[in-house]
Amino acid sequence: MLEVYLVRHGKTVFNTIGRLQGWSDSPLTDEGRAAALGCRIGKREIAFDAAFSSTAPRAAETAGLILQQVGQGGLAVRQLPDLREYCFGGFEGEFTHVLHQKLAEQNGFPDAAAFQTAFRRADRHLLAEAVAAADPLALAENEERFTTRTRRALEQIARESADCRRVLAVSHGMTITAILKSIDSKAIEYRSVPNVSVSRLILSDGLWRIGSIGETE
Repeated sequence: MLEVYLVRHGKTVFNTIGRLQGWSDSPLTDEGRAAALGCRIGKREIAFDAAFSSTAPRAAETAGLILQQVGQGGLAVRQLPDLREYCFGGFEGEFTHVLHQKLAEQNGFPDAAAFQTAFRRADRHLLAEAVAAADPLALAENEERFTTRTRRALEQIARESADCRRVLAVSHGMTITAILKSIDSKAIEYRSVPNVSVSRLILSDGLWRIGSIGETE
């Protein structure tokens, strides 16, 4: 049996001011670093056999801080491109509320709040599809590209952890949601788990199941 402790990176400057990050990056805030050092994983006295993160510095730094906190600062972190956040294309760095208002207008919703409610409760990745359709640079990922990539990330972690019992994987809000929904489509709305929260995945006899989602305490 393999346990994957899937953690969202620490809070960043862009998280704080409400800007989209995606494939771009923003540094961890002091609060974000402190939260990573105080991550609930450390309270369980867990030892990891391997560690992974996306290639984004905010995720790699968070992984390093968590490992430092559990006394495994020397464990190498394998960076996987497929664990990256959703790519917003030409909207990278935009204020979140500005994008939501634009997408609301283009898709017939009265306001940004109504669009946000709709995409969170949708039975497909409405946000990814809307962003991809609206992106002036045609670089944003549509639902198929994004979900295929996130499933591939999970498969790579399993493949590279064949001899492991417990691994750490640090990724991003939308990516973690996509991974959880690939295991159980009803497990979570299209809503990001909190920064530095822990979602536990279990692989047994070739099948994935979800042990917990977005734990912070």
